[in-house]
Amino acid sequence: MSVQSTAERRERAADRSGSKSATRSFRGDIEGLRAVAVVVVIFDHLLGWPSGGFIGVDIFFVISGFLITSLLLKEHARTGRISLVDFYRRRIRRILPVSLLVLVVTVAVGFLVLPSARALSTLWDGIYSALFVANWHFAAVGTDYLQATNAVSPLQHYWSLAVEEQFYFVWPFLLLVIFALAGRRTLSAGALITLVAATTGVITLAFLAWSFFETSTSPAIAYFSTGARAWELGIGAFVAAAAPGLAKLPLRVRPPIAWLGLALIVASLVLISRDSPFPAPWGLLPVAGAALVIAAGIGQPEQRLLFPLTNPVSRYVGKISYSLYLWHFPVMILLATIFAADSPLYLPLAALLMVALSVFSFHYVEDPIRHSLWLENSLTRKRERMRRPAPQHSTGISPAQAWIGALVIVALVLVSVSFIALRGGTPSGPSANSAPLGAVADPGVKTTTEPATLLAARQATIAAALAATAWPETTPAFDALGDNSGAPEWVDDDCLSVSEKNAADCLYGDPAATKTAVLLGDSMAISYMPAIRSALEPLGYNVRSLTMFSCPAVNISVAAKSASDASAAKCDDHHAWVYAEVARLSPDLVIMSSLAGSIVRLASGNEGAAALTEWQVATADTLTALQGSTEHVAVLSPPPASTPFAECKTLTSTPGDCAYSPSSLYQKVIASEQDAIEQFGDFAQYVDILPWLCVDEGCPAFIDNTPVFFDGQHFVREASAQLGPLLAEALFTPAA
Repeated sequence: MSVQSTAERRERAADRSGSKSATRSFRGDIEGLRAVAVVVVIFDHLLGWPSGGFIGVDIFFVISGFLITSLLLKEHARTGRISLVDFYRRRIRRILPVSLLVLVVTVAVGFLVLPSARALSTLWDGIYSALFVANWHFAAVGTDYLQATNAVSPLQHYWSLAVEEQFYFVWPFLLLVIFALAGRRTLSAGALITLVAATTGVITLAFLAWSFFETSTSPAIAYFSTGARAWELGIGAFVAAAAPGLAKLPLRVRPPIAWLGLALIVASLVLISRDSPFPAPWGLLPVAGAALVIAAGIGQPEQRLLFPLTNPVSRYVGKISYSLYLWHFPVMILLATIFAADSPLYLPLAALLMVALSVFSFHYVEDPIRHSLWLENSLTRKRERMRRPAPQHSTGISPAQAWIGALVIVALVLVSVSFIALRGGTPSGPSANSAPLGAVADPGVKTTTEPATLLAARQATIAAALAATAWPETTPAFDALGDNSGAPEWVDDDCLSVSEKNAADCLYGDPAATKTAVLLGDSMAISYMPAIRSALEPLGYNVRSLTMFSCPAVNISVAAKSASDASAAKCDDHHAWVYAEVARLSPDLVIMSSLAGSIVRLASGNEGAAALTEWQVATADTLTALQGSTEHVAVLSPPPASTPFAECKTLTSTPGDCAYSPSSLYQKVIASEQDAIEQFGDFAQYVDILPWLCVDEGCPAFIDNTPVFFDGQHFVREASAQLGPLLAEALFTPAA
């Protein structure tokens, strides 16, 4: 660049004389701010407290925007140019070594301790993370209904790293464009930096406006979106561009500004929750707080009245915060597959392991490589060798030694986990303590090959599963459970959301059958389809699915489950179409079922007793609407929600750790449905499936050596099919 201002010459002279510029000084308060950010994130993930702990990521974004922009502006002021090659060399040295180390260790350990389907999913998460597109990957996964109840990926936190890297990829080019346009005019250094600040402010405001829009229309996507997050990094960039003016702040006003910033951060931890619209507008609170803390320290080497940030402990935690952030989440998630999260060993082991790994990776990988000459050109290496005849890093460890140390710790982790898996893992088959298939809990009672009823045999099998003390071999295997384990009509045939366009493709059984049954409801209803087909097709029925994702069978308006849940808005129209279709078909039987959890997202906003009353009235209204269109309606109760296997089945757990009981809300929903149906006499019946899954409100995770659910609430296809004979008995056996 041709612009060489007096201010630039003064800064270069200051550098030569050993003084520090506003953007060049070491900032102990920023290290402390990093500590605050990483600690609140860890507390949020590990303890679920404070409610707004996730805002630590937003603080990191502001810090990154400030530091990166400061470095770029300082380089341009000193040399008149910005070297993209040097910039990306520094970024690679800073970001890649530890991030790749954590990815490799996490994926490797995942294949040892996670179910195979989840381990493979983690591998793909690692690939997306390594390519710095994890945020878009997880945003896409979040829009997939099948993923809604899946276990959290141990690499999900890499989304924020992806956002930062995408910012790093674009922002230097934007600065180059700004400087190039300014170079066509003769501008003083002050005018040039003012132009940069003004342009940065305009860009930041544009992204903030987009964040408001995307948060209001697609909050699940906005949380991961680079476009919705860019304004947070832009705020940091703006503070860096405004540094010359901020450096003139009087000393007496700096502590109040910094403490106000800290107060805003603390307030955001308390006032913000996961239900708050985020990142806009609530993200403004922690972002403003971080910006004020940073701004207050510009031009001042040390914030002496900001002890919470500048004390040695905070500064050290801030120094290792990058490693700490990368390690904490894999440690939490993977350790939970060995020790249950409510185990007294879990929290101290998780804390110890994440700190130990972070300290190691910082001192043996991150810091040595960051200060090494790796990726530098030969001229730079020669200069550095002449300046430092015997180069030593801050730890006295070379990059080669650091990588050897990293490989050693990887090996130790893998060996340790393998040992735990072999000593405390799932046995290859049923142990002597696990009850045989079909056995009853009382060892004095013999297995009956011809039980009095199917229900009696089923209850005996459930009791045996509840009595089991070791995990048996199951079909399908626990490790194989995943999204593809659901009803084939849902997973394979894509007949969850049925409309006029695909209704003809969602007919099962003989199309010429003399009897027709129609299925109404949401994903819970279609989870019953293997049972329904098993029960009805042998009796001469064909079965039509008229279900829709997230849309209950009863004629009731519901709110969206998430930003990506567009079906909720279409639910009322779907109900109208379904009732018209039932009237056209005049089926012999209508079967209905809905997730009990839909009662907590009524469009009316009703809760508690009012919601139960609304649900009961809607059930009765739906049955009234169906009268005259069908001979009989059967309402199948949903199963009670359970704990997903990914959360309760660990290398040291027993089947009892995954047993569950019906919740109070579930029982109230079932009672309201039963009360609504009683008034319809023989026209409608309620099929309570609780005895098919539980004994005395104790419900095992597997029955007849078959896992019941693949995600905590939807049937494994084999488990659903096993209910067929029970359903046939309930529908067609006259009451005693």
